[in-house]
Amino acid sequence: MGGHLRKRAFRFAALSIAVAAATPVAGGIAAAAEPSAAPATLIGQWTRKVTSADVKRTGGFGIPAGTVCTLTIKKSGVAHLGCTNIGGFDGNIVPAGANRVDIKLGLPEPDVYRWRVSGRLLTFIKLKDTVADREAAMEGVWKRK
Repeated sequence: MGGHLRKRAFRFAALSIAVAAATPVAGGIAAAAEPSAAPATLIGQWTRKVTSADVKRTGGFGIPAGTVCTLTIKKSGVAHLGCTNIGGFDGNIVPAGANRVDIKLGLPEPDVYRWRVSGRLLTFIKLKDTVADREAAMEGVWKRK
């Protein structure tokens, strides 16, 4: 599958997840549990540029080097990741232990990242993620906007 087709497949998969999450079912909304509150130091807007090293390290194929990503995290844990070249993803940042979060953006495969904030910098370090493009976008240093 060429890079363009993989990119479109990645976007389609994310869109399919968003539609499935908003589809009503008997007794409520499918897979729409209330997100847990995000850690207070993560709340806000963050930005980073994906580097060639990020893409090479992760084996990403749908996110080109030079992509600028903006991550917005609300107190409720609701999050939005918007990236030049690939579009945006809505979801949640869910606490997964001390200084650990599950980043539920894009594809639903499980992931866990360790995080730390120092001044205006947020660092995400992958502990587990099988989605190379999400890892290329998320793992690294983010700057508070």
